Amino acid sequence: MERYFWHLTERQAVGLECVRCGTAFRRGGPVAVPVGRSAERDGEVSACRTPCVEQIAAEAQDMADTMRAAAASAPAPGWGADSSYSVDGAFGELLRDLHMLTGAEALLTTSDEPETVRWLLALAARHSEAAMTRARLLLAQMAGED
Repeated sequence: MERYFWHLTERQAVGLECVRCGTAFRRGGPVAVPVGRSAERDGEVSACRTPCVEQIAAEAQDMADTMRAAAASAPAPGWGADSSYSVDGAFGELLRDLHMLTGAEALLTTSDEPETVRWLLALAARHSEAAMTRARLLLAQMAGED
C-alpha cells in the first residue's frame, strides 16, 4: 500500500524536493528516498534519508499501532449495532465512499481548472475502487451467512 502525501508544492509533487522539509535534491545534497506518492499527481515523491525518512517512518508506525489497537477492539461480525453491517462497520464505510463519489461528481460538473479536475478524478478512482471492494466483501459475508 502506497502512502499518499497531500498539499505538496510543484517541485515536491514531482520528486525534486523533500516532502517533509522542502530541501531540494541536488548533487552533493541530501539523498532522496522514495516514500510514497503525490495525491494530486499520483507520482512518486521522496524525502531526505536523514532525518525526514525516520520521522515519516515513526509517523507510519504510530498510525499502524493505532490501527492495530482499533482492530483488537473490533466487534465480531453479525447484523447487530456493532457489526460490519452497521454505520460504523464496512457498510458505513461503503456509504461514506458512495457519499464521496457523489460529492466528486457534483464538483466535477462545476470545475474547469485542470489541476482540480485531476485531483477530483484521482479521488473518484480511489473511492470507487474502495466502494467496489467493500461491496464485494459485504456480498461475500452475506452469502456465507445464508
